[in-house]
Amino acid sequence: MILKVAVKDKKENVEKYKKEFHFSSYLLLDDKAKAASAYGVWSHPSTFFIDRKGKIIGRVIGGKDWTSPGMKRLIGDLLKEKG
Repeated sequence: MILKVAVKDKKENVEKYKKEFHFSSYLLLDDKAKAASAYGVWSHPSTFFIDRKGKIIGRVIGGKDWTSPGMKRLIGDLLKEKG
């Protein structure tokens, strides 16, 4: 599952973003930055890898080319985990 979090943003901006970019994944509005604070997010974008049990198993700070061979391999390996 992919969950995108809009930190300190307004609902109307988030809705406009979803419509403009045809965003179909889950999008959480964290207007008071409570989730960001709870997870120690201080830079955007921040990406967390969470296993099937809900445990954070990795974190990436900053933008990445998620279509690169290395990132595809990483994501594929994480999806194979039975944990």
